[in-house]
Amino acid sequence: MPHSAKPPALNPRRNLAGEVLLALRAEIISGHLQPGDALAEPVLAKQFGSSRAPVREALIELEREGLVQFELTGRTKVRTLTEQDFDEIRDARVALESMAARRASATWAPEDSTCLEQNIARQAKASTLAELSRLDVEFHEYVMRLAANTRLLTLWQSIRWQFEMCLASTHRLQQTLACRPHQITVSSHRHLLTALASGKPEVAAQKMALHIESSMEWSPSEISTADHLTGLATETHRR
Repeated sequence: MPHSAKPPALNPRRNLAGEVLLALRAEIISGHLQPGDALAEPVLAKQFGSSRAPVREALIELEREGLVQFELTGRTKVRTLTEQDFDEIRDARVALESMAARRASATWAPEDSTCLEQNIARQAKASTLAELSRLDVEFHEYVMRLAANTRLLTLWQSIRWQFEMCLASTHRLQQTLACRPHQITVSSHRHLLTALASGKPEVAAQKMALHIESSMEWSPSEISTADHLTGLATETHRR
C-alpha cells in the first residue's frame, strides 16, 4: 500500500471479510489506493490484524466489482480504468439510467422530490469528496429503484462500484483544476431533479442521458495526472 495510514480496527463481531472489503473499497474509491497499486495478501492481513483468508475473500469480491484485477503472475493490483472502460461505463449508464428515468418520472410523487432535495442539500454540505461521490451515486440509485424493475436494477448494480470509482476520480480532477466539484454536482442534480419531476418521461430520459454524458467527459489520462499530483501533495504534507 502506498501510504502508512493504519486501517480501521476490525470488529470481531462482524464478518472479517466484509470489514476488509468495506475498508479496501473505500481506500480505492477515495484514491488513497491508486490505480496500479499492489495489494499483497500477507501485507494486508498484517495491517488488518487478520488471517489471509478474509483478505483473499475481500479481494475476490473486489475483482468481481471491477475495482481490482488479478494478474497471471499471481499479483493483485488496483484496476486502472482505460478510455474504453470509461466509454463502456458511460454507454451502459446512459442506456440503463435513461430507461429508469423514463419509468420513474411516469410515477413521480412529491415525496420523491423531497427525498432527492434532501440528498442534494447533503451534497452541498459534503465534507469530503468521497462523501460527495457517495451522495451522487445514492441520488442515481434512488431513481434506479424507483423505476421498479428488478432486472434493470441488477444490471446497474453490476457496474455500480466502477461508476463510483470513475465519479470519485472526476471529482478529484475537478478539485485539482479548481472547478468546484460541489457546485457542479449540486447544480447538475438540481436540473436533473426538475426534469424527473416534470411529469414528462421522455424529457426525464433525455435529461438523464445528457447529465451522464457531461459528468463523464473527463479523460482517464487527465484523471491519472490529477491523482498523481494529489498523491505527491499528500506525501509532501506527511513529511
